[in-house]
This record gives sequence, C-alpha cells and structure tokens, in this order.
Amino acid sequence: MVTDSKPLPRRGLVVGNYCHDVLLRDGLTVAQTLGGAASFISTVLDGLSLPFQLVSKVGPDFAHATLTTNHPPLVAPTSATTLFHAHFGSGHPDRVLKRVTSCDPIRPSDLPSGTRFGFGLAVGVGGEILPETLERMVEICDQVFVDVQGLIRRFDGEDGKVRHVGLKESGFFHLLPRIGFLKASEDEASFIDLEEVRLWCCVVVTHGKDGCEVFCKDGSLRVDPFGANQVDPTGAGDCFLGGFAAGIVQGLAVPDAALLGNFFGSLAVAQVGLPTIESSLFQGDFILGFKDRGIEFYCAPSNVR
Repeated sequence: MVTDSKPLPRRGLVVGNYCHDVLLRDGLTVAQTLGGAASFISTVLDGLSLPFQLVSKVGPDFAHATLTTNHPPLVAPTSATTLFHAHFGSGHPDRVLKRVTSCDPIRPSDLPSGTRFGFGLAVGVGGEILPETLERMVEICDQVFVDVQGLIRRFDGEDGKVRHVGLKESGFFHLLPRIGFLKASEDEASFIDLEEVRLWCCVVVTHGKDGCEVFCKDGSLRVDPFGANQVDPTGAGDCFLGGFAAGIVQGLAVPDAALLGNFFGSLAVAQVGLPTIESSLFQGDFILGFKDRGIEFYCAPSNVR
C-alpha cells in the first residue's frame, strides 16, 4: 500500500476495456497475454494498494478471468473481447499494431452512479471510450487523467491497422479544459497541437528510453528515464501513466510523479505481458528517496514474487 501522514485518497475510477494481446514475430505467434491499458494500470495501482473501481467490457470469449478476479469486467453477451495483434519483424523493429476484433463501447450508463471519485483514468485502447463517457467521468471525478490514444486512434476497415486523427477532429477537444493531465507518446504528440493543448491542460509526452517531458501553460520540463533491457514495449506507456497518476494523487510534485511514472514504465518493457512487481523493488535508493519525504510504498501481496 501507499501511506503518508495524510489519509489515502478517495477511491479512483479506471475506465477502459481489457483485451486479448497476441504478439507475433516474423509472422509467428510468440505470446498471447492479457492486454488493454486498464490491465497494466490496474497492476500498478494494485501494487501500490491505491483503491479504485474498474469499468471494463469483454465478450464471453474472455480468456483471462483468473487474472482479473480483483477487478472483474462487465461481459457483453453479444460481443467478442477486443483483440490486438502486435507484429514485430527482424526488418522493422517498430511494432505494427492491428485491431482484429472490438468489444462494445463503454457508455455513461456503464459508469457507477451515486458515487464521487477522487481521481479517474480514461484509458481506452480500441475506441471504447466515447466523448459522452469522458464527459461523465469529469463530472464524477475530482481529477481526470486521460491517455490520448483512446481519443485519437482509428482503425483501418480492412486489416484493422491502427492510425490516428487529429485531436481537434476526434470529438473530445472541447473537454480538454476539464481534464487534469493528458498523456501522449512521442508519435501521438504530433496529432494534438501541443502548443495549443498545453494552454488547456497539462500534457505529458513519453519518449521511451529517453524519459518524458511535461508541458503546462507556464513552462515545460524533461524528466530522465530509468534504464531497462527492453523485451516488449507493450504497456510501457500504460504503466507510466499508472505510476504518474499515483504520484499526483499522493501529493507528489509533477516532476517527481513523472519520475515515478518512468520507473514503472521501465518495469513494463523488461517483461512480456503484465509486469510482476517484486517486493525488492521497493527497497532501493529510488524508493527510499520518496520515503524521506514521508511517503512509503509497499507491494501488495497479490503482486509479490
């Protein structure tokens, strides 16, 4: 869990569909794992024992129920679970991502009613978050963190290849003044008109092995990375966002929260699938630096190895 001199923040709300992720290298399947940003972020928040409720949809074919018992999804009886194929090849080190099937979207009526949340994370990956759903989130959450991939991703009608549209054309742009932080990868940042968007909300741009940058109305800063032996980049940005949001929720300054995000992002790339958060990670000098400021991190038992 995470403890300091203040009470734990009010319960959070994580919104985004679980997925089936298939990794292929040179056309051969090398791994089939639980995917979706919600699964990676849940792992980070659970590892820090931050309380939250998750809203996610899957189909009856969902293959990872045993991995999601703490945060079970809603089952859409007439839909298939969202499925992504991530293609890697010796001739092109960058992945080619394709959506093969998609589950039903998450609608405002799927969100909890009669409850207010301390923070929210809108983390769609397959087009499941609608503008009206995000609008409902900002109404019921004190602070909302948004991954831009869930807003600007579009999918080829023939092969499902992921492409992007400009944020102004996405249908979400009018909500920017009401969100706290918008996270984007380096590639995604070119679709959001950074200089304009930073006037409305704080933007965090991840640069993989080169760390991240934070852009706000009154300035910007770069935060150094953590070194990692990259095995699979899937989920790195998700784990970054989970760590970053956890830091902000716990009262860390933005640079320190971004450093915490980089730390969890480095854990993700070193493993295939969901990262295992080992208890030894919470004993190093990095975490001790946060302990000096009155914040302590304990690995939740379900995530200890």
